[in-house]
Amino acid sequence: MTFPWTEKMPFPLTLPLSNHYIRAMIHTSLTSEDILGPDGMLSRRIDGFEVRPSQLEMALLIQKAFHERLSVIVEAGTGTGKTFGYLVPVLLSGKKAVISTGTKNLQEQIFKKDIPLLKKATSLDIDAMVMKGRKNYLCLHKYHQHFLQQSLPDTAHAKTHKKIEVWLKTTPFGDRGELGWLADDDPLWDTLSASSEQCIGSDCMFLEDCFLGKLRSRAARARIIIVNHHLFFADMKVKKGGFGEIIPRFQVAVFDEAHTIEEIATTHFGESISTHQLTEFVNELEKEIRTLPAKERAEARKPLDDIKGASEHLKNFFNASENKGRIDPETLVGIRNGPVREIRRGLSAVLSSPNIQNPTAQWGLILERAKELDRQMEEIASKRDATWLNWYERRKRSLVLHASPLDVSGSMNRHLYEKVHSVVLTSATLSTNHTFAYIHSRLGLPEGTLEGLHTSHFDFETQTRLYLPGNLPVPNEPDFASEAASEIMRILMKTKGRALVLFTSYFNLHRVHEIIAGQLPYTVFKQGDAPRSTLLEKFKEDIHSVLLATGSFWQGVDVPGEALSCLIIDKLPFASPGDPMVAARVEAIRSGGGNPFMDYQVPSAIISLKQGLGRLIRKASDHGVLAILDKRILTSRYGGVFLKSLPHIPVIRDRAEIDRFFESQKGTAKGAAK
Repeated sequence: MTFPWTEKMPFPLTLPLSNHYIRAMIHTSLTSEDILGPDGMLSRRIDGFEVRPSQLEMALLIQKAFHERLSVIVEAGTGTGKTFGYLVPVLLSGKKAVISTGTKNLQEQIFKKDIPLLKKATSLDIDAMVMKGRKNYLCLHKYHQHFLQQSLPDTAHAKTHKKIEVWLKTTPFGDRGELGWLADDDPLWDTLSASSEQCIGSDCMFLEDCFLGKLRSRAARARIIIVNHHLFFADMKVKKGGFGEIIPRFQVAVFDEAHTIEEIATTHFGESISTHQLTEFVNELEKEIRTLPAKERAEARKPLDDIKGASEHLKNFFNASENKGRIDPETLVGIRNGPVREIRRGLSAVLSSPNIQNPTAQWGLILERAKELDRQMEEIASKRDATWLNWYERRKRSLVLHASPLDVSGSMNRHLYEKVHSVVLTSATLSTNHTFAYIHSRLGLPEGTLEGLHTSHFDFETQTRLYLPGNLPVPNEPDFASEAASEIMRILMKTKGRALVLFTSYFNLHRVHEIIAGQLPYTVFKQGDAPRSTLLEKFKEDIHSVLLATGSFWQGVDVPGEALSCLIIDKLPFASPGDPMVAARVEAIRSGGGNPFMDYQVPSAIISLKQGLGRLIRKASDHGVLAILDKRILTSRYGGVFLKSLPHIPVIRDRAEIDRFFESQKGTAKGAAK
């Protein structure tokens, strides 16, 4: 059995410069100055467009990198207009480009807002498209199979079927994002989506109409392909293994929101497997076994019992453990010689079953999954050198085992920088203490990489104040959370709510919420009480409300205007030393002769803090107060490095200054107390 896009394909990652298609795609004498300059097309043709010298400098630097086939790293502070700063040189380069973003929202913004604006202003034909992970697209085989299996009449089910039937007549690629009426968590989509585990490939009767096939064909012709980081690195792993591509070959790669790519690259360069995956496999196999003759079913089910029993045995190994932790060498040997061996024996029995002599397409798919699970189990349980970490996560109903590289710099060099003409890394938060040393070391940027550091376009001296109370306990003292809660209430009374409070731990979040809930004349929202998007909408609508959050709210939150006039951060956002990956990286840096605190932990925390600050000022008309309750920023020797890495914001120590600041901002879009 063969599967499309998964055959050995010995081609390079990139297209050659001499490729006629790439050269022929754009003919223009326009320059970046012609488009972004003071008398450029954007300023003449787009109402309200603001010419920004830093944006043009960014574009010219990227243009230079493309011309000299170099990589480039650019910090473009909030308000720089970094999207146009890289889109314009990409467009003018004539090269096939992949733009990778941190979020689907940014993908959509680039495709639906920024590129159409450039088209309108320049009259150039910009051939761009969006690619997402395959689970975002409908599988015709699964779709027909699902609705044919529904034998009992169901009015709601029939209405849904009708809606999808109508949609299928017009959708070009079966993108789930076009179904605005289908809830994000609707289980129906899992039944219909084009997941790789259930793709029957060339045996599919709908192969000619396959949406993924059409998508890839269109991407091969497109000039600019917009993806997200997870898809980019999943594709890199496929190419690394010598198998078929997901993203067509390209010449330049642009990473927007590049501060997130180390963790994503770590995930995709490593291996992971969960007991949930094994359970799903067993369930799929049980369905197929029911199609066998009665006398063969019992024999075919024997390996399934072995796999299920061994999966439970594997979970039991970690019953008394923390939710997340390292797998020590002794435990690794124990699971490798125990449950992992039993699971692999069960998978081997499935693969050699005499009941599957002439497999159907569905059986063939199951056999391919069994081979892949067996490979993953072997990789996960293998003893590795000190540059890798074996670790586990206990989730509600499953156990996940990981084998992760501690350093992705070598892989980034071998599988990206050496194969692509130019790589662009950009974000509002890439530098620490005004250098790129940290990102250079973590991502292994090649020698000769060009650098551009553009501070925010906003006037932080007039738009912002940094409030640093010095009378609180240090965060590791037992009464910190209760004292912080009292200080937060005092701040919120000054700001009249209108605040996002970011925590570095759930413990502090819940403790502060317990204390302040019902004690303020403002609505208090808490992360976890509703979906993230719902909380943000309610927070925006209720101007004087307060939102307590952690984790995902540190970045990607966009609340311009008065609703977010104060950002309170409980403590400097150092990664938890209890996190197995953080602890292992610290040890690896120390054993290599480095200073893990100053070389890794402090720079990482600075970037997180800068991301948090980025939630406060979103527009030139915004005004707000940043409050950091961690006195170490004032008392420790490394506190100065944090302050130097932030924009120049006037520091206030007296809460009364908060009143005076907002009083001085009355009448502005953000800061006009009501």
